[in-house]
Amino acid sequence: MQKLGKVRYSQGGFLFMFDTLLKKHKYPFLRWWLLVSLMVITFVGLHIIGVIDAVYNVDVTKLSFLIIGVLSVMSVKCGYDTFKLTATSITSEKDIDDLYATAELGWFSADFCLTLGMIGTVAGFIFMLSTSFATIDVSNVNSLQNVLTKMSAGMGTALYTTAAGLISSAFLKLQYFNFTSEVDRLVTLSGIKHGATEE
Repeated sequence: MQKLGKVRYSQGGFLFMFDTLLKKHKYPFLRWWLLVSLMVITFVGLHIIGVIDAVYNVDVTKLSFLIIGVLSVMSVKCGYDTFKLTATSITSEKDIDDLYATAELGWFSADFCLTLGMIGTVAGFIFMLSTSFATIDVSNVNSLQNVLTKMSAGMGTALYTTAAGLISSAFLKLQYFNFTSEVDRLVTLSGIKHGATEE
């Protein structure tokens, strides 16, 4: 009976600590933490199965890693902004403008990742067409094999950069959707009419 009481006490203590964590950091920051944890697990898994090494070897532009760099920096910034947001009190329209400006930077970064992915796609096709067919000799088997090798490098660059741009953009959009939703909630609670004009 005494052991059962200790188990219930420990469970109650855990629930109390979890509830305190929620009250202290709020749900938006914990949702951001969940998204980033999922993102880290995804990239660790890709590294373990060798996908990251394959991208490094195939992507001649290395734009995939630039895209991942943008994702990493903006994810940290989003986490910092979300953490600050949980302790923010909106008192004026300027506060609202500042919060929405922060969100706009995040949305721009998500679109920028897509743009970099598309640039990598075009660069991959240009690399494939400019290097593969320049010195082709259809009567030489070795020449044809060399063409296929260069074509695979160009296609790999195009596809890997596209995938990196799409995945990074999706992760950033999820994070900043979480941020913007909390901003909208706080604006509604503040009762301040954002963008209202006086007649």
